[in-house]
Amino acid sequence: MKKGIGCGVLMLLLVACTARPQRPTVQSPLPTTVAGLAASIAAAAHRSDHESDSKVRGELAAEASRDAEACLAREPQSAACLYGQAVALGLETKAHPTRAGELLNNMLKALASAEAADPNYDQAGPARVRALVLIRAPGWPLGPGDPDAGLAAARRAVTLQPQYPPNLLALAEALAKTGDANGARESYARARDAAQTLPSTADRDGWLREADLGLQRK
Repeated sequence: MKKGIGCGVLMLLLVACTARPQRPTVQSPLPTTVAGLAASIAAAAHRSDHESDSKVRGELAAEASRDAEACLAREPQSAACLYGQAVALGLETKAHPTRAGELLNNMLKALASAEAADPNYDQAGPARVRALVLIRAPGWPLGPGDPDAGLAAARRAVTLQPQYPPNLLALAEALAKTGDANGARESYARARDAAQTLPSTADRDGWLREADLGLQRK
């Protein structure tokens, strides 16, 4: 799972996405390796990112949960499997919003374990995704939201992988959430500059759009 996880992880908490591609509803066969299982979870998150049908989102969440359990059964301390478990719990949150509090708390625990196992996994993904959950989730007693803790996690991600645009975007959002408008604009500008150095892809174009929107905010 080397590709950055986007808004498919937490549709209720992360940014909205564009129209979805069609996909069959038949469950894919279970991969046989940790790398294959991690990639399958990432693919489910990407498909869910573009899915408007709640039934299909539920199927994707179940598929990701199946793969995460299989991955953890093979290597319970692997960063790939722990991160995959966190992603799967994010998809469960999207599919079952009435259980969001419980699922998000479990997601944060899985992300903490993944960060302890390999903080650089998925370009500092454990800290980055943790930051987004803490920034966007409601606070106690409704949820685990904590903007200050989210800012600390975003700073860790940028320290580890300072040129990865999603880390800079997460930091910008955390700074804006905690009242540092100037710091947020600086981070959005850094994210835009970093994205512009990359080859043109759908991900890169999305990061540029997010940075531009952030820079336009007062």
